[in-house]
Amino acid sequence: MKRKDLNILVLKSLGLKKNKKIENLTWDSLGHLTILIELEKKKPNKITSIKQISEATTYKKLYKILKSKKLVLDD
Repeated sequence: MKRKDLNILVLKSLGLKKNKKIENLTWDSLGHLTILIELEKKKPNKITSIKQISEATTYKKLYKILKSKKLVLDD
């Protein structure tokens, strides 16, 4: 998945507009669950096995974790 695709997935999951600045975005537990469900649909059996994923309640943390696992690539 490309970073652009991750951005779209996160914004869509949270019901935000695509022109929203995403770098400093945070979300609540319901938003977190929605994002994880959508990620799991894109990458079956890869997201839920990441231990730190439950702590990723900001875009920066989520991106860093996914990039470290090679699940997201820079555009």
